[in-house]
Amino acid sequence: MSALLLIWSASVVLAAVALIWMSSLVVARVLREGGENRRRHDMRLIQQAFLDIMSGSGDAVGRLRDVKGRARLMAEALLEVIALVRGGERERLISALTAFRVDDIFCRRLSLGSIAGRVVAAEALSVFPGERTCVALRRALRRARVGELRVGLMRSLIEIGAPPALREVLADLGGRRASDSLLYLPLIARLVADDPMTALKAFGDPQVTGEARVILAEALGASGDYRMLQPLCIAARAPDVELRIAAIRGLAALGHPAAEPTILAGLADGVWVVRAASCEAAGRIGLRSAMPQLEAQLDDPVWWVRFRAGEALAGLGQEGQDRLRARAAFGGDLSRRTASMVLAERGLAVEAV
Repeated sequence: MSALLLIWSASVVLAAVALIWMSSLVVARVLREGGENRRRHDMRLIQQAFLDIMSGSGDAVGRLRDVKGRARLMAEALLEVIALVRGGERERLISALTAFRVDDIFCRRLSLGSIAGRVVAAEALSVFPGERTCVALRRALRRARVGELRVGLMRSLIEIGAPPALREVLADLGGRRASDSLLYLPLIARLVADDPMTALKAFGDPQVTGEARVILAEALGASGDYRMLQPLCIAARAPDVELRIAAIRGLAALGHPAAEPTILAGLADGVWVVRAASCEAAGRIGLRSAMPQLEAQLDDPVWWVRFRAGEALAGLGQEGQDRLRARAAFGGDLSRRTASMVLAERGLAVEAV
């Protein structure tokens, strides 16, 4: 009897736990839906108020008092609206929001709440350039530890014309995870484009980390400054594989034909990723002298190298396409399949038959 009582008691407890669990899920869903409905309502209210401010109708600013505490929502709404307007309407909206001290709300949000909310507040502050915004962003930057937030703060400082020093950003990369480092790529590219010579000095500094030099190599090429050609050619022969790859990609972005010897050397590199990057660079720069090596790369043991070589040949005009057709018809198994695939992707399969 005691065993049956124990089983019955356990069943009652399990049923009660299941009931409580299901009730909790229902309550959580109701609360979540209620929060989402309120968020949508407030978003519409804020956006309508912004539109009314720009059109100059009524006490539109006064309607924002009810949602003044929802800094993240207001920042998101502002970023959406401000991306769509220019000229007098934009200036009217910014002037009204400045008078309403909305920028102060965003400044306070930089140190409160979720990271996502702080990032949005930082981005919204770029709409309000000035000394007060600069001070708030820099103060938040000194305290921030999360990479996403630091990048958002730095990006806003660039937008308001008070960019952080490039070396400060490069030093920030130290110890970051690979996923965090990717956030810094557009930031560094922007700083390099604005001041390529400072970036070049940093690139040649032995105290700069290898990871930072890799990021700088691609950014230097993307700057379009031909003074970067020689340093990138030297870096493309460095012992560091990642640096070689980045330098070759930088040369591809730079697009100068004087990189030819370096790219041709990269086609024979022992590391397949370097060979693939060199194939792509030869096509982007338009190195017709590389066609014999590119054709030979159609037999490379690595598929990605073969594919990049085929794409480069296809992009080098009639002669390159003729080489692909010849390989598709008479090449070995690897080169025939690669050439046929590239020709088909380019809509040239019929001509290859």
